[in-house]
Amino acid sequence: MRTLRTLACLLAVGASGLVGCGRSAGSAADRREGRLRVVCTTTMITDLARVIGGEAAEVHGIMKPGEDPHVYDVRPRDAQLVAGADLVLMNGLHLEATLRHVIENNAKSARVVALAETPGITPLASQTLQGAPDPHCWFNLEYYRLYAERARDALAEADPARADVFRRNAESYIRQIDELHAWVKARVATVPRERRVMVTSHDAFQYFGRAYDIDVYAVVGISTEQQPRPQDVARLEELVRQKGVRALFIETSVNNTLNDLVRKIAQATGARIGGTLYSDSLGGPETPAATYLGMIRHNVETIVAALR
Repeated sequence: MRTLRTLACLLAVGASGLVGCGRSAGSAADRREGRLRVVCTTTMITDLARVIGGEAAEVHGIMKPGEDPHVYDVRPRDAQLVAGADLVLMNGLHLEATLRHVIENNAKSARVVALAETPGITPLASQTLQGAPDPHCWFNLEYYRLYAERARDALAEADPARADVFRRNAESYIRQIDELHAWVKARVATVPRERRVMVTSHDAFQYFGRAYDIDVYAVVGISTEQQPRPQDVARLEELVRQKGVRALFIETSVNNTLNDLVRKIAQATGARIGGTLYSDSLGGPETPAATYLGMIRHNVETIVAALR
């Protein structure tokens, strides 16, 4: 799989040489006459940019709902999207490992902004990969508020003529984020502290746990590329028994192997599957997690119902 992703990445980078020959990405002059062209990596960031950009920005998302950014298979069109952008918004902290070279080699005239590397966000260290930062900052809504502020400023700097539009849209959105943050704290507080223990497929929820006082454990670490070891699974089974964990959770954007391990741990310990969480990707338009705010509400209701 790693070899195939590397090959895809090289093909995508090579495809950038063809962008200047066509008009699919649009010239800089063409774009200045119209809306700001924004390219985003993950589905959460695409949703953020569409809300803040509104009708004043043309937003394109590279990843589709359900795709795992840790192991994303680069497409040749990704290089074209990046080459035609005025602004590229990404998460950073090595989340988009397979896209990094595509962005570096093709964002010639675009500003690239890594939202998770914003001042005020203190990355957690991976519990399994020494020296690696945990990139899942968006699960702390106070950090996601900083994502929104940084995106607002980047949009305004890229298109000063529409800066007031971006600021108004961001003000409304940030108010919703603040309200949701307060709601999450209130919902989690309905679960007795001794029951606030959750086990997931991969370690995407440490920021959530730190922000809302929940102990979080996972089958594998921050990257879904990691292979679970038998001793790790045995350790997790013992932890579930010792702490009396009531429910384990599977995730929508991880591979079936990890979710199957969660099911096996539940079966071996007598715990139950508490539901399905959205972690590294939003859901499709027909799901309750089609937006970032919807994803948070769905996850919190699922977690609280299972732990209570």
